[in-house]
Amino acid sequence: MMDSPWSDRLVAHRGYAARYPENTLLAVREALNAGARFVEVDIQLSADRVAVVFHDDDTRRLCGQEGTVQALHRAELVALSCHYPSRFGEVFQGESLATLSGLRQLMQQFPDVVFFIELKRGSIEHFGRRDFLQTVASGLAAVQDQVVLISYDRPILQQAAEQGWRIGVVQDEWPDSEDLQLQQLKPEFLFLDVNCLPAGPLAWQGARLAVFEVAEAAQAKELMGRGIELVETFEVGEMRYALTCEQDALDAH
Repeated sequence: MMDSPWSDRLVAHRGYAARYPENTLLAVREALNAGARFVEVDIQLSADRVAVVFHDDDTRRLCGQEGTVQALHRAELVALSCHYPSRFGEVFQGESLATLSGLRQLMQQFPDVVFFIELKRGSIEHFGRRDFLQTVASGLAAVQDQVVLISYDRPILQQAAEQGWRIGVVQDEWPDSEDLQLQQLKPEFLFLDVNCLPAGPLAWQGARLAVFEVAEAAQAKELMGRGIELVETFEVGEMRYALTCEQDALDAH
């Protein structure tokens, strides 16, 4: 991975979220069409325990209507227009909120792409770790080889690892060298807020490091040079183009 082109080390954060409503199948599809090799999306459960692709607990920001994901049934959620009106106005009016089933079908069309599936804390707290994980795992069983389950919640990741899933821990602070729980969990990936990174070379006990959220190609390249393996960005198309141009110019010399 560390020898891969810079542009292939980008993670499409919630799909191509800079140009399309985040976490919709449209945003994911356009990220894939732009060449993304890695995609990150968020999973919640509806009131009737159907897995949906959605970041917030509340539907107002993305759908322009009041509601709580965990309190609405699947039929009510998919009837919403997930067009992110405060960002895109009415351009994407009618874009459906995605289900995990729909995402899985799209994933199967791109078998070489890795998907980081974030298990959101709101649904973990509402439904419990065992039931949430069981629902998501059953929905992704057919594409397990493409999936890394990630979360801020370490106990659910422990359960996932015991069931044979690849896992990644998400956190907002650089990990303490004495973090025994993290050492015992042995996540394959460690997703970190870019603002928490210490100066100098970056490494943590063999974990593959990823950061969120980066919008500038120069910063992405600098971080990769310091040991960051993957960089999450909302602007996957623009970033891939900029990094490809830089790589081509460097190779030409």
